[in-house]
Amino acid sequence: MKATIKRVVNRLGFNITRIPRLRLSVTRIRKTGRPEYEPVVPSATYSPWNKDNLFQAVFTSIQGFTMVDKYRCFELWKLVEQIAKLKNGNIIEIGVWRGGTGALIAKQAQNCGIQDRVILCDTFTGVVKAGVGDPIYGGGEHADTSRQVVEELILTHMNLNNVEILEGIFPDETGHRVGGMQFRFCHIDVDVYQSAKDIVDWMWDKMVPGGIMVYDDYGFDGCQGITKCVEEQMMCKDRLVIHNLNGHAIILKL
Repeated sequence: MKATIKRVVNRLGFNITRIPRLRLSVTRIRKTGRPEYEPVVPSATYSPWNKDNLFQAVFTSIQGFTMVDKYRCFELWKLVEQIAKLKNGNIIEIGVWRGGTGALIAKQAQNCGIQDRVILCDTFTGVVKAGVGDPIYGGGEHADTSRQVVEELILTHMNLNNVEILEGIFPDETGHRVGGMQFRFCHIDVDVYQSAKDIVDWMWDKMVPGGIMVYDDYGFDGCQGITKCVEEQMMCKDRLVIHNLNGHAIILKL
């Protein structure tokens, strides 16, 4: 019934879309009186993910292993394709959960001929370093995972051999294991301010020129700490900061 109603509505030139429920505490900007968060529904219709059969196959394989939607997953997929143009640099993801986006990134790196390693970092005990600026996090969220879950996805289901897993708080407990590396791509999905800030402070000098840093949680209500971390970097002269309407923030090292 739902599918029938949706088809009828589409033929009339409309679309039915489920929008996220905003928290009651959504703030209004003092100068304008308008809300800081509201549903964002772009009107563009070009959908290149639908003609990319390999992406579709990989995205199907990681269902249940990621909370990241197809739009952000496809952006990660294409950004890895772009950073294959750089001469060197490893790839790192901090905040792996069950390994879905890490597997997608590693598969695309392999597909694009990138010989450098893909490093996946997680505590596997949930969110760490939550503070007063992280309104929906207290620590320990997203602990419904394990290293074994990620290894089974990476090694057994995806048959990838270009991945290394670091278990522990990054960079505090595991940064020394990759301290001598350079990186071309960094995906940050840690949900809270202090964790993200510690990562970028440690990571930035190790990013190669042209390298890309992606923050997953920038555009989402409840992740104001990540928004703050990104916007603190907007005046830095050694990087370009891009707000994508899919919720990502993309930072390009100059």
